[in-house]
Amino acid sequence: MDIPLELTFHNVEPSDALKAAVRGHVNRLEQFHDHIIGCRVVIEMPHKSQKALGNQPDVHIVVRVPGKEIVVSRELNHKGHKKADTDCYAVLDETFLVAQKQLKDYRRVSHGDVKYKSGEPRSVTGELDS
Repeated sequence: MDIPLELTFHNVEPSDALKAAVRGHVNRLEQFHDHIIGCRVVIEMPHKSQKALGNQPDVHIVVRVPGKEIVVSRELNHKGHKKADTDCYAVLDETFLVAQKQLKDYRRVSHGDVKYKSGEPRSVTGELDS
């Protein structure tokens, strides 16, 4: 990565184990794209009390690669739907799996490995069809 990992905690006590888990996930992401410019991860509890029953962590990941910024968030849905995982590590794993999938998809598209149905217009990201 060109820019070092940016890791931020809000209303969560940062631990060495949690930091190591994030670094491990970021290292795995680097296997799926040749050039990751930078990565920002925010882990937060929406409420100050971590011991409150049902208080679930939010994880936000921004991965920057040439030509794209991949953003993945696992947030508490404030419309009454609750997340199943309250464990920070489980939410972190799930969020990084989604980021990994999006990064693989973007890599396939940017390298032209995507198959098109006949008749569909083809364009390269950033170019306009005339």
